[in-house]
Amino acid sequence: HYIVYLGSFDGGRPLLGDPADVTRSHHDMISNVSKRNDNGHDDPSKKLIYSYAKIFNGFAATLHEEEVEELAKHPNVISIFENLNVRRQTIQSWDFLGSFQHQVIPSKESIWEKASFGEDIIIGAFDTGKFYFSCVWPESKSFSDEGLGIVPNKFRGHCSNINDPSFKCNRKLIGARYFNKGYVQSLTSKNLTFATNSSPRDMGGHGTHTLSTAGGSVVLEADATSLTMLGLRYSTIKGGAPKARVVAYKVLWPEAASKLGEGSFMDCLAAVEAAILDGVDIINLSLGFTIQDSMKGGDFYFKDALSIASFHAMANGTLVVATAGNSGPSSGSVNNIAPWMLTVGASTIGREFTCCVVLGNNQTIRIRSYCKHGTVDPVKVKGKILVCLLEGPGRMIEKSEKSKVALQTGALGLIIANNQFVGSKMLPDMIHPLPTTQLKFDDENKLISKSNYRDPIASITGARTELGIKPAPIIAYFSSRGPNKITPEIIKPDVIAPGVSIVAAYTEAPNVPLPDKFLPLSGTSMAAPHVTGIAALLRKMYPLWTTSAIKSAIMTTASSVDNNDKPIFEDDMIREATPFAYGAGLIQPNLAMDPGLVYDMNHYDYLNFLCAHHYNTTLLKLFTKQHDYKCPESFNILDFNYPSISIPDFTGAAIATRKLKNVGEPGTYTATIQTPPGVSIVVEPKTLVFCQKDQELTFKLIFSADVNQLPTGYIFGSLVWSDGKHIVRSPIAIKGKASLGNTSPSKSP
Repeated sequence: HYIVYLGSFDGGRPLLGDPADVTRSHHDMISNVSKRNDNGHDDPSKKLIYSYAKIFNGFAATLHEEEVEELAKHPNVISIFENLNVRRQTIQSWDFLGSFQHQVIPSKESIWEKASFGEDIIIGAFDTGKFYFSCVWPESKSFSDEGLGIVPNKFRGHCSNINDPSFKCNRKLIGARYFNKGYVQSLTSKNLTFATNSSPRDMGGHGTHTLSTAGGSVVLEADATSLTMLGLRYSTIKGGAPKARVVAYKVLWPEAASKLGEGSFMDCLAAVEAAILDGVDIINLSLGFTIQDSMKGGDFYFKDALSIASFHAMANGTLVVATAGNSGPSSGSVNNIAPWMLTVGASTIGREFTCCVVLGNNQTIRIRSYCKHGTVDPVKVKGKILVCLLEGPGRMIEKSEKSKVALQTGALGLIIANNQFVGSKMLPDMIHPLPTTQLKFDDENKLISKSNYRDPIASITGARTELGIKPAPIIAYFSSRGPNKITPEIIKPDVIAPGVSIVAAYTEAPNVPLPDKFLPLSGTSMAAPHVTGIAALLRKMYPLWTTSAIKSAIMTTASSVDNNDKPIFEDDMIREATPFAYGAGLIQPNLAMDPGLVYDMNHYDYLNFLCAHHYNTTLLKLFTKQHDYKCPESFNILDFNYPSISIPDFTGAAIATRKLKNVGEPGTYTATIQTPPGVSIVVEPKTLVFCQKDQELTFKLIFSADVNQLPTGYIFGSLVWSDGKHIVRSPIAIKGKASLGNTSPSKSP
């Protein structure tokens, strides 16, 4: 199965003509290259799976290799790439963000009040995942429409409940759709059956959780089994933009054989096109795929369906917020790296769910309250606390297996002891079906020595919630890290947000291990919707801002220090984290609503970015149908107006140019540089005087160093512009080039 991408219609705007004409042209293209077999089974009219004929031009089809080769010669074809599968990346967090860094702001002056809690902004969420049959559980109180007015006129979507009449949309959950044609074709080609009811209903919890985190209504005195267990019964739970309207788009499905939630690029493209046409303002993308080294090259952005879809969303004024991925802490594991996306990593918040293991000698070990895996004798285990040692890096799937075995063998509780590799890392995961705790490696000897007694005795105390934990945030172990494998000049992730033990709405479907109204989950899938909610508030406050301006406001006001005013640490609490873990830092909602200055861009700037990757003018004209566009004769990617700065092949001299737009009152801003060790950075001019709103001024950063004296890896610094009230901060990353000999200013490759 292949996706054939043909670019835009009129300047990237929606098609004004009849989409049926475009679909017929897609059929014609397939017919012209199709080769019928002897039995006539290869009917060209049945090869088309999707026709993308409204926002962008392209189609998905079943094609033979020789047909692909013929289509690639067509003058209107920009790219052809094979369909790939995608997977998901998986309430005190809002209080933590609202009060972080001593932001004691009266409630009437908070971003939530100023933005009317995101009233009538439309949030679209693309969800489901590896362990979930998700989209949304419409009966959740987080999707109550009490107090909301009529559905905004700009919404043009619908509620796809024909196969599930019990699924009801309302004035809060204003739409829900599902896309599975591509995935069904993929299963069919493997002789597998799609055995799931086609409905947007959430049968796993993940989709409900992320959508309610971004835009869930305020739920007073929330009651759920998990909340009672954690001492949080009758808490108030709310989303980031509680008066926003929400729409769910289901694109991932349970695979017939392995039961892993998967979907296809084809379905993702169709869903994003639908969301743009539906009038969605902000898209939350809680899915992705691992970028392999083999994918490096200039054509990545035209062969990655998520990059293509999010570009067209950006061109139509819709910001896409995406997960960085859960493949950390490996270097270069970050995904969703297109510069027009806002990519989010995960961190802890100032709260922990803890309990104690009390040994027979009353010695107490303080640990968190969950874990998983093991192969044991049920006769020995039944009615006892099972202790399992981690064998691998402690990822969720390993701990999940331990938990299942403990339950099946009749254990009353489960203690998972970290191995030496995991050490003191407290790796978050899902809620377990029996009392479960995780033990640090250093505490393991206390437990093992006691269990060597003839009749070892222990008990697990009830879980409790501890607030005011310091330091926080800490980078989540699982959160994917940079550098960016495709374009290392762009630092990814862009920011971090709370993604560990986040409490939000869940599914009450009977097939899940722990159906509940609310539940804590962890993952970058939990972090991204925090940013989506803030982006929705900014869209409400500033309806004319570009997606780049919203992104810049969130990035340049983020914090790179914790609640002790110290640098943010990695999860081991030994190493300081870098921008490859946190990007610009932890989001600061109340600061983002008044950033002072922004690094603004339009789609022409992004086209210049693509020119730097050796896409030619003819190809880019097809991509956007901007007939007046022409690639610059020379474009330095260091001049791309991104809110962060990275020089991956520093030769000892480089110049980066940026442009700032004033979105506040007139003022004078002065630059301050935290220089990477061994590097000199001069800012010209060092002072920017803004006389009016929307005025733009340009500055240069001049880098110099003896590269022979630089470390072999990346070194980091930052640039801050401030007028005494606003702080506009950008991270800097530099890596000396291995082979020297060229000391001219660094240019794009």
